[in-house]
This record gives sequence, C-alpha cells and structure tokens, in this order.
Amino acid sequence: MNVKIITVAKQLPRYSCATVDILPLLDIWLHGQEPRFIKKIKKLFEGSAVERRYAIMDPREVFTATSFEEKNNVYCREATVLGEQALRKALEQTGWDPQSLDYIITVSCTGIMIPSLDAYLINKMKLRQDIVRLPVTEMGCVAGVSGIIYAKNFLQANPGKRAAVIAVEAPTATFQLEIG
Repeated sequence: MNVKIITVAKQLPRYSCATVDILPLLDIWLHGQEPRFIKKIKKLFEGSAVERRYAIMDPREVFTATSFEEKNNVYCREATVLGEQALRKALEQTGWDPQSLDYIITVSCTGIMIPSLDAYLINKMKLRQDIVRLPVTEMGCVAGVSGIIYAKNFLQANPGKRAAVIAVEAPTATFQLEIG
C-alpha cells in the first residue's frame, strides 16, 4: 500500500534575532570566562552562516543564567503552543477534522515533558481519546525521520487511517553556561 504525505505545516516561535545582534549578548554572558573559550564560542556564532535565529524566549533570557528547570518550563509552555499551531495549520490545509486523526506522533529532543506533548495536544485540540499516540524523544536529529517512518508503518498496516507527525525542537531551551 502506498502512503503519502498530504501536507507540511511550519510554525516558528515568536522571537527572532539576527545573529549579528546576538554577539553583544555573548560578551555579557561570557564575561569572566577564559579568553580562549570566549573566542571559540564567538567563532561558532560568527561562522555558522545562520543569519537569523528563532527562539522560544527573548534572546536576553537565553543568555541569562537560569536553571535547566526554568528553561524547561518555558519549553513545556512554548512547545505546546507551537505544536498546536502547527497541527491546526496542517489540519486546515487538508480540510481534516481533528477527530479524524487515528495516530499522533510527537517528536522532540530539546525538552522533557511528562505527560508528553502528544497528551497535551490531545486534550487542547479535543482529539479522540482512543487515538494511538507515540512520543518520540531523546533520539536527537534522527527523531523527525523516525517519526515519519513510524507513521508510514502504522498507515501501511492500517489502510484508511490518518496520522499526524508533529516535531517541535527548541534548542534555546537547552542553552546553559556551566559556571564554576
């Protein structure tokens, strides 16, 4: 049985900043670090060929000393918003009712959510309570492709069913400077 991707929807976070505007924040953030370390970090940012960066938090927040827990709380809040917005866009593009989904796969390796993102989306979007769900986490860069493969396998085994794969990655939530 052939399986095909019907639509793709993208949702960017609300914050964005030109990389050149981030460099002064690095000076503040890296103050007191070894000069060699500062040079390496700046070289990474300057040489990345990324002109604009998108984030789930204001750039000043990213470069503020906050705990993993504080940043993960932002991740949980914003990942739910981004996931819902992306899924709503995809459903609108296809003309599908949220209740018509049979399988939901959420993909993320940049935050920890318990319950996982799929559970939040099921409740927020009033998806069916018997929907098959699969959170794909801690797989790194391969997770998105894995999510698509899982959806393909499910759909091939269950003709006539519908699946959604929602990938939300927010690396700014993992940005930490170890001091001391």
